[in-house]
Amino acid sequence: LTALFGTPDQPRFPYFIGDEEELSEVVSNENLLMAAGPVSSGRDGEPRGLYREHCAHCHGISGDGAGPTAGFLNPYPRDFRLGKFKFKSTRLGRPPTDHDLEEIIRNGIPGTAMPSFRTLTEQELAALIDYVKYLTIRGQYERRLIAAIGELDADEPLYDLELTNDPEAVDPEADLEEFQDQMYFLISDFLIDEAILERWFDTEDSVTSVPPAPPATSSLHADHRAFVARGQQLFQGKANCVQCHGDTGMGDGQTENFDDWVNDWAKQSGTVNPLIPETYQHYLAAGALKPRPIRPRNLRVPVFRGGGHPDDLYRRIANGIEGTPMPSSPALQPDEIWALVAYVRSMPYAESAENQPPKPLNRQAIR
Repeated sequence: LTALFGTPDQPRFPYFIGDEEELSEVVSNENLLMAAGPVSSGRDGEPRGLYREHCAHCHGISGDGAGPTAGFLNPYPRDFRLGKFKFKSTRLGRPPTDHDLEEIIRNGIPGTAMPSFRTLTEQELAALIDYVKYLTIRGQYERRLIAAIGELDADEPLYDLELTNDPEAVDPEADLEEFQDQMYFLISDFLIDEAILERWFDTEDSVTSVPPAPPATSSLHADHRAFVARGQQLFQGKANCVQCHGDTGMGDGQTENFDDWVNDWAKQSGTVNPLIPETYQHYLAAGALKPRPIRPRNLRVPVFRGGGHPDDLYRRIANGIEGTPMPSSPALQPDEIWALVAYVRSMPYAESAENQPPKPLNRQAIR
């Protein structure tokens, strides 16, 4: 990993894997140097160590989501190594665009500990965006390598380093050459997985287009109430939103689901039940964060972590939320999704409106 990606103080991007010019459009080395390393500034006054200054205390030096403050936060900071991002404009299985990452860094995530970094310059934002992509790609290679090592026969390790240190070895140079050959095989045939890199090319091509909203989406339209009522029917019927969000949208439906960041280590182990603490204590001792169920959003509270703009909500419903139980909705037509958007946006105000007595007519205003 050090050979391919450098160190936290001196990161590098494996441009030699493919076309350097094309890869430099994914991650700029100049941006890496600005974001990485200890907090300081160059002779020209440009900041250095932006990631460590603003991000590492939550997301961790390697982007594993286990920084010093992570255990005190709910939800936990994102572990970039899975290559999954919740709030983005692209479809499931595709990375976010640079604009998606910029929106999260610039605006923060409401209802979480992720703050807004709106005061950063455009260049500083670009540096952090590239560093997040760098940590994600590095993390995916790291996980692939760990998985490959885990499949090796314990009785036949990839290489015994003691051989080259043994003065009585028959041919230490040959042993070293064999080791290098095997490492080259791992790097060329396994680590250089173009799929990890290629998915970051032209991410804009995977953006889900949002069709124009029907006129009835507006609360001022004469048919708006009927449109909202249609959304409510879909919420409780065809879209089956009630299964998780509950009949009233308060997030009190299915509350024992876990996101992919918990399932990654808890459920795949085969011995852990994240609902039974006794089964995962040894993982906590090894540094894992305590598994927490992911609660569906309480739609009665107008706080939308992925953005509250109608286009944002449309994409949340159409694409789902990656890494969570929130699914995509391929069976819904665009006008049905818009009806759901209208209903969801009305929910925080529905109860108070229903309980309010009708206002008397302002006859003076009518005149």
